[in-house]
Amino acid sequence: MRKQDVTYLHIVFLLSLILVFGGNFSAIKAITTEWLSVGPYNHGFLGLAMVLYVSWTKKDVLKQTPKQTSNFGLLGLFASLLLLLVSSLASIQQLQLLSLFFVLVFTIASIYGIKVLKVVALPLLMLLLVLPVWNILQYPLREISTIVGYYGANLVGVDVIRDGYRLITPGGLFYVEQACSGLGFFLVSAFLAVGVSFFNQLSLKSSVKFLIIALVFALVANWVRIIIIVAVGSYSHMQHFIVQDHLTFGWYLFLLFLLPLFFISNRFFSGIHTDKNTTDLKQEPVQTSTNTSYTKSILALIFLFTFTFLQYFLPTRFDKQYHYNLPNLSQYQWVIKNQSMSPNWHPIFHGASHETFNYYQFKNVIFQVYVADYIKQSQGNEIIYVENSLYDQKRWQEIKQSELNLKNKNKVNLLVLQRGAERERSIAYLYFINKQYVTDKKQAKVYEAMAAIKGKPGASIIAVAIDYNTEKRKKALYELSLFVEHLLQQANFIPN
Repeated sequence: MRKQDVTYLHIVFLLSLILVFGGNFSAIKAITTEWLSVGPYNHGFLGLAMVLYVSWTKKDVLKQTPKQTSNFGLLGLFASLLLLLVSSLASIQQLQLLSLFFVLVFTIASIYGIKVLKVVALPLLMLLLVLPVWNILQYPLREISTIVGYYGANLVGVDVIRDGYRLITPGGLFYVEQACSGLGFFLVSAFLAVGVSFFNQLSLKSSVKFLIIALVFALVANWVRIIIIVAVGSYSHMQHFIVQDHLTFGWYLFLLFLLPLFFISNRFFSGIHTDKNTTDLKQEPVQTSTNTSYTKSILALIFLFTFTFLQYFLPTRFDKQYHYNLPNLSQYQWVIKNQSMSPNWHPIFHGASHETFNYYQFKNVIFQVYVADYIKQSQGNEIIYVENSLYDQKRWQEIKQSELNLKNKNKVNLLVLQRGAERERSIAYLYFINKQYVTDKKQAKVYEAMAAIKGKPGASIIAVAIDYNTEKRKKALYELSLFVEHLLQQANFIPN
């Protein structure tokens, strides 16, 4: 390829990066926020520095690598941009960040070609390991850590009772939160293993072996941390400093576990190199069709510009007056209408445009209906959000989460809460999105994206609560099902 053609591709790639990162500023901000936090991704800036260094070491190989625009890269770029658009409209942050990573990958492939992508595969992998897209691993890691913490504490002589993610001892109560899953240790170990593989020029087989060893060390370190905290906390009645600042203690403990890991890497994984002929490309630059390069690279820019425009334009179309109005429930007396707050119910829905409480009565039974409207949703201010809650967790304990069966196989979501030994509250709820009701959160996200594309992104959550004594749960759930069924019929969500 001629020098001017290479320069042209560099200019196109630079313009592409400006579009990618400039058009996804909110995603970049979310990444930096995670890197600046005390969470599992706080090694992100150090990891980014390593990514840039490793990329720099490959500059000579990149100069010798043939560059040819790729049809596969263009196809992957289009697909990843489409996924990025949908995830952005549906406010699915982790999928948005993952899509952004693949946009970068396929931008490289579409402009420079597959051979260049192979050369930079390692720094791209390292970048992926520091992006906040791995939270899905917290769930299995948290479950395993809780199990190991329970049996491990019993093994060292601490009497422990497990209640979900709570470990109850004579000296204290320990809650294994998602932050206690050990995801940070897990990701740092994986990043370290990839770095060792690069600097020691390990073969693929040796790299995989060392990666497995590093991940095992990370898991064991977190398990030991939990067992020590439970044991020391129980014996000190929660007064020891490692209980008060268990995150700092955990990282110090993890550093101790890194010492034998470094010894293993130097002792057993320092002389197992790959074949130089397979890692360094010594091929001479080859000529490619200038017209093909120009056409495909311009097409990549068009894809990036079009999807960036859609990502900004589509969310601007919404109804500023959107508000869900409850239907007339002829069989129930409307006691209190459209109150902005409730004295005994405090749901939390971040970013809601309107919140109203309504009270209905049938004989001596009271039903409280909560409606939260979203004129427009954004990341962290959305109807499906991990920090949203239909109850005050300080006052109520969740004892059951299932579905409330209605007639004709219709269902809505159901929460059963308890306060004290005798008082319970059941909450039936559903989402109203894209002019139809939905109960599944994943399906709700799809509907959210479809509604945003149509220009009608207004959405609401509708929840019905009933309070009762514990022994009357069966009767209360039956009455709740009748009320919800009547509401859905009057709203034309289901047939009469």
